[in-house]
Amino acid sequence: MSAQKNKQRILRILKYLYKETDEQHPVTNQELVAMFADETANGNRKTIKNDIDVLENEGFDIITLKNYRNSYYMASRIFEVPEVKLLIDAVAASRFITKEKSNVLIGKLSNLVSRKQAETLVRHMYSADVLKPENEQIFYVIDVITDAIDAGRQIRFQYYDYLPTKEKVLKNDGEFYFLSPFALIWDDNHYYVAGHSEKHPVPFAVNFRIDRICNAEMTEEDAILPDEDFNIDVYVHKQFRMNVGESIDVVMACLNERMRNVIDCFGEDVETWVLDEEHFCVRTQVADSPTFYSWVFGFGGDIRILEPRLAVKKYRKMLRKGLR
Repeated sequence: MSAQKNKQRILRILKYLYKETDEQHPVTNQELVAMFADETANGNRKTIKNDIDVLENEGFDIITLKNYRNSYYMASRIFEVPEVKLLIDAVAASRFITKEKSNVLIGKLSNLVSRKQAETLVRHMYSADVLKPENEQIFYVIDVITDAIDAGRQIRFQYYDYLPTKEKVLKNDGEFYFLSPFALIWDDNHYYVAGHSEKHPVPFAVNFRIDRICNAEMTEEDAILPDEDFNIDVYVHKQFRMNVGESIDVVMACLNERMRNVIDCFGEDVETWVLDEEHFCVRTQVADSPTFYSWVFGFGGDIRILEPRLAVKKYRKMLRKGLR
């Protein structure tokens, strides 16, 4: 019984140090002794000091403040306070995690630091009003997708949209979609699954918003996977940066101060050259889509499409249509 009590004591000491102490909130040897005052666990100054020595030898970063009564605190954990703060802010700002689930995750993340540190983190946390989804199936859907990717199986699910009244409605009269998933993609605060659908063979990959998926399940059908030369980075660039559409080569003339915007959108490896003292040109591939043209329009003439002529005509037609 004494050995069992000794094991319980060292575990309780570890839990207390982890949860209740930090550099600003150490605990004295006397306070730890008081924790075991009503137990027959030999909780005296010597045994507690020995327990802490064991924990230090096992790699726990416990600092001893040597004085007439000795104090201790947990100096470091797996995650430091700024790292936990970053994770909490990301969860709070996420647009694909429901409000209820966000609160649960923030509570769990708070357990990675001491109680006092957690209180400070939550008290100082501010997140602007974030549009949160209502689909509570999100985490279950992610679980189904990851299991299917690991198993090389297809998934089936229903997908919903919104009516003009903001009422949710299942697309295609509730018909189930079948997909061979091969990647989960986080883009612009939304989570997507990319995969192959036999209903949409061209292009090879399509994507669906995870927060709009419901009733997902893994099937027994083997997944149809992309060829080895399929590049997920190229796919994300084409489909998410400039939305879905036929891939075209474009040349654009840009004011020099727009270089950072071009790099933000197309990456540092994008092909550019000097046009004149005030402009440079960029050549890249984009999806021939309204999203691309609206991106160009957003710069108020600082970026102009030069080639191909068909893209120039489409852009001008959209401008005329918008002015009607």
